[in-house]
Amino acid sequence: MRVTGKQVTVLGAARSGISAAILLAKHEANVLVSEIDRERMVPDLLALFDEHHISYEFGGHSEAVFRSDFVILSPGIPTASPIVTELNLRDIPVYSEIEAASWFAESPIIAVTGSNGKTTTTSLIADMLNRSGIPAIACGNIGNAFSGAVYTAIVSGSHPMYVAEVSSFQLETIKHFKPHVAVILNISPDHLDRYDSFLDYALTKCRILINQEESDFAVLNRDDATINAHASTRAFVIPVSEKKLPDTIAYFEGNVFSFRIGTTWYQLDKNDIKLFGVHNEYNIATAASAVSPFIKDHTGVFESLQHFESIPHRIEFSGEAANIRFYNDSKATNTEAVIMALRSFNSPLHLILGGRDKDSDFTLLTPYLSQRDSLYVIGEAGNKILQQLSAFSPLPCGDLETAVMTAFRNAQPGDAILLSPACASFDQYADYEARGDHFKRIVRSIMELGHEST
Repeated sequence: MRVTGKQVTVLGAARSGISAAILLAKHEANVLVSEIDRERMVPDLLALFDEHHISYEFGGHSEAVFRSDFVILSPGIPTASPIVTELNLRDIPVYSEIEAASWFAESPIIAVTGSNGKTTTTSLIADMLNRSGIPAIACGNIGNAFSGAVYTAIVSGSHPMYVAEVSSFQLETIKHFKPHVAVILNISPDHLDRYDSFLDYALTKCRILINQEESDFAVLNRDDATINAHASTRAFVIPVSEKKLPDTIAYFEGNVFSFRIGTTWYQLDKNDIKLFGVHNEYNIATAASAVSPFIKDHTGVFESLQHFESIPHRIEFSGEAANIRFYNDSKATNTEAVIMALRSFNSPLHLILGGRDKDSDFTLLTPYLSQRDSLYVIGEAGNKILQQLSAFSPLPCGDLETAVMTAFRNAQPGDAILLSPACASFDQYADYEARGDHFKRIVRSIMELGHEST
């Protein structure tokens, strides 16, 4: 899209909004950043806007917003909000930040969405490409905004492939966004506090496919009933499954990972792969499938699997004391993520659940828990969890430190303590990273003090 001379408003001055504003200004659009939160108006940010000749307003949205040729919407602002509703009434186009970034991306895009596993898979795809000699950058919802990655490539004169983690929020307002490879990992109930129904959420996830053509690729989890029901695409589908299917590129069978280049299969022993857990078997097979259209041999993929370790906060080993192991799975903010974590452990578990509820049904965890497991409950969702999982006699703990210390006192050598909350963190923490970091600090203090379990 040609933006030179266009009047553009970016709603929201968080990371993706700032990056989008700078990228659009680079292409000579007249950009206004409109942010409702006055506390975001800090000197360093204002200096950055001034450097790039970007106008700004904080503390509310003025009439200037409605004089825009189009508006870029930060993902944290719901499409049902009053400002977006008014923009729609005035027929002013509203696009997401990933849409705007894609206008200026000069290299192929691999886009990854799903309810769980996005960050690991996005990072792993980029690592596989880089180790295969294809420059690639992980970006998007992973923390490095897609717009920022495109801007950096432009000013540096580089042309990396873009591996973009994209959320349902970002997919709500795409129009022409078309990844060469689209990945849907899984779709399970999440963010139901934002969507009218699970179907609405699922269909939004599937929007990643809407602009694909026959020359593109879609990597789809064929073990996911929701994906099978709603993911329609003109692209060539590469299936991911626990079993080998026609057109399968990568899969696990027993302790062997198999990966195909052309008609030749290559194998890697599971014990040589750094990533841990059942959920990561899907992530690995998906990542290898996603890079397969671009690579000529298996070497970089296998090298990546032999070195790539779990991202922070996703079943992250955090330490051991008195032969009791601690795992930080703070990124598990819905029940499906917790189920994947539970499937990854055999030892008796001390599971810490809770936080801010996202209208979840915690009874979904029941088939994956046993009477050998112990539950510890924290945060706003505590009473609901205590009621729905009462068969397992969960202990109300209130806060994370109480839960970890209680679990450690109750654990026996060989047990594992797992923070896998199935909830958002915002009742007690700024984000899931802050919650996970606090968990790791508590674990370090236990290790440093040399406590013994009782």
